[in-house]
Amino acid sequence: MLNIRKQHYEPFEEREDMDKNELSLENVQAGSEKKSQPAFWKVWVKTARPFSLSAAVSPVLVGTAVAAYEGTFHLAAFVATLLACLFLQIAANYFNEYFDYRYGLDHEGSLGASTVIFRHEMTAMQVLAGGISCFAIATVFGLMLIYLVGPAIILFGLAGMAIAYFYSAKPFQFAIRGLGDILVYIAMGFLMTWGAYYVQIPRWSWLAFAASVPVGFLVVAILNMNNTRDIQDDVVVHKLTLPVRFGQLFGQRFHAFLLIGSYIAVTIFVLLRVLPYFSLLVWITFPLAFTNVRSVLAATDRKAFAIGIKRTSMLHLQFGVMLALGIVIAAISRPLL
Repeated sequence: MLNIRKQHYEPFEEREDMDKNELSLENVQAGSEKKSQPAFWKVWVKTARPFSLSAAVSPVLVGTAVAAYEGTFHLAAFVATLLACLFLQIAANYFNEYFDYRYGLDHEGSLGASTVIFRHEMTAMQVLAGGISCFAIATVFGLMLIYLVGPAIILFGLAGMAIAYFYSAKPFQFAIRGLGDILVYIAMGFLMTWGAYYVQIPRWSWLAFAASVPVGFLVVAILNMNNTRDIQDDVVVHKLTLPVRFGQLFGQRFHAFLLIGSYIAVTIFVLLRVLPYFSLLVWITFPLAFTNVRSVLAATDRKAFAIGIKRTSMLHLQFGVMLALGIVIAAISRPLL
């Protein structure tokens, strides 16, 4: 009896061990999937494309510095403007992600997209809701500016929101029509710089206009580098960006023109006595620009252009900080000269 009992228990124990092994294997697989899935907040941050946010910071710094040069600085207006512009930029990034997915302009292997929808890290509706939420937050800060400055700010806000939304969305889809460069220059070069000035001193300023030119050149350079990297994908979906229309070599040379042109523009405006002499502090960043241009002109693969995007975004921020700093130093030192 004891032997028979033992024979009956051995298969049971083996099956029990097999079941335990299968459960442990499933737990390991589930754990690895859980670890491979990024934290939810990280997905939202990635979709916001933090490296691109210098495009909103630099013009606000420069426009505010110009107002300080002319004797006015209101901290509350500066903070509200900065936050409104940041959330408008984040909204534009969310809308771009959503509409490029919806219209079939991106795929899972797209280098330009964060591909959170394709990876099932976020649903399409969550991405759209993210863009709408950022619009709502930007509107709150816009209402603060209306209270501080006046109703004219509504025009700046409506223009910024329209460009941010219809850059990717129908019926206009400015990006696929090759109008992205000029609209980005207008929105994130001219309007943001002058707007940051206007909330401090509500009037037109040629000084603010001059300061917006190099800032606008550099923000267009970020977009152009993005379009140059994505030329192969954009040709397939008939997205008529400038590099698609005129070729990759054009995109590389246009990049060089925009970066070098930013420094030349500042120098010309200084010589014309529109910008103060201390604005020439931007030349401190020129070695970074030179290295950037040289690497882009020598690039032959898409990953090199992807690196160029982040380098140009960083240059845009550094250039803007130095231009703003130079203008502020000129404001402080002017009574001493």
